[in-house]
Amino acid sequence: MSEYQSFEFQAIERPLTKAEMTELRRFSSRAEITPTRFWNEYHWGDFKGNPERWMERYFDAFLHVANWGTHWLMLRLPTDLMSLGDIGDYLLEDDLEGGGLKGWQTAEHLLLSFRSETEEPDWEEGSGWLSSLIGVRTSLMRGDHRSLYLGWLAQAGAGYLDDTSLEPTVPPGLGELDAAHGALAEFLRISDDLIAAASVSSASLQAQEISATEIAAWVAERSANEKDALLTELIVSDQPHRLALLRRRIERDCHPLTLEDDSSARRTVGELRASAATISRERRAREAAAQAAEQARKAAEVAAARKRYLDALRGREEALWRKIDGLIEYRQASAYQEAVERLKDLRDLADADGMRDAFNERIRQLREGHARKQALVRRLDEAGLVGR
Repeated sequence: MSEYQSFEFQAIERPLTKAEMTELRRFSSRAEITPTRFWNEYHWGDFKGNPERWMERYFDAFLHVANWGTHWLMLRLPTDLMSLGDIGDYLLEDDLEGGGLKGWQTAEHLLLSFRSETEEPDWEEGSGWLSSLIGVRTSLMRGDHRSLYLGWLAQAGAGYLDDTSLEPTVPPGLGELDAAHGALAEFLRISDDLIAAASVSSASLQAQEISATEIAAWVAERSANEKDALLTELIVSDQPHRLALLRRRIERDCHPLTLEDDSSARRTVGELRASAATISRERRAREAAAQAAEQARKAAEVAAARKRYLDALRGREEALWRKIDGLIEYRQASAYQEAVERLKDLRDLADADGMRDAFNERIRQLREGHARKQALVRRLDEAGLVGR
């Protein structure tokens, strides 16, 4: 099997200039390059750029998928909204194997790297992944730390953390993942059972949406000078995240609840794994019970339909025997098979009416009369129609 890998970058805060696009073109003559995107896939060659440096200079999101097991997502956020000091609890050591969540900071940006590796990969292409994950960046900019915990949990689930390692602060909403965070959990190969175990200590996600009425009330409380300063900054700033920064400030003022509850005792990786194993056993038991119930329901439906069919045949037995004799005289495989099916109907009807001995005698006579028809006899044997 040939190698496959794809690389995709997206510019969200600021489009690439023509000079920057020309600079990136030096690294690939085949890549799709637009003011907001760089994308290329490789079947034999390799990416010649440096993803970390490209993220620092040009882009806000990056995704790499390779068919040998690499899943790699990077996101860039303004340090005005989040810094290393805000998330150090979730970050893993740089020299730790297996990926997980890493982070570093430049003068203006925080960069986050989410990575998963496996030795038993399924074949997949990278197309579509980044669009399903980009919502994670938006959530981070609003102070949602669920993706950070998932980045740490991926490392724990992959077996790269010691059983005695303590979990970081559990963010709210871990048990109610939206589409973007659900996609991240899948991308990082985190089991649903492990997420369920971790979410036991997660509070419900508080609604962060602010109404127009709340915004109007917040603005009314500002002084004229502050309003002028805020409006001027939004108009003259070339940084789109300034509006997000202001909105986040309003959200925090209007909903000053602590986003994360750090009052509960932190669990160890070993405790999380044990809890996930228990949840897995209970889930499998429920699934097995549900499957058994469904099979029983279907079997009952089949039995009821069979009974209705046989009831409709009752009183027509002799006509069926005559039809069977006629089918046998055709001496064709399809006719033999239909004759056997009708004989099975008569057998089941005889069983239901307590007439099996009489049926067996008719079968014995039929077999004696057609003993030289080997194709028919073989089919009778296979159907268990042996006359005893």
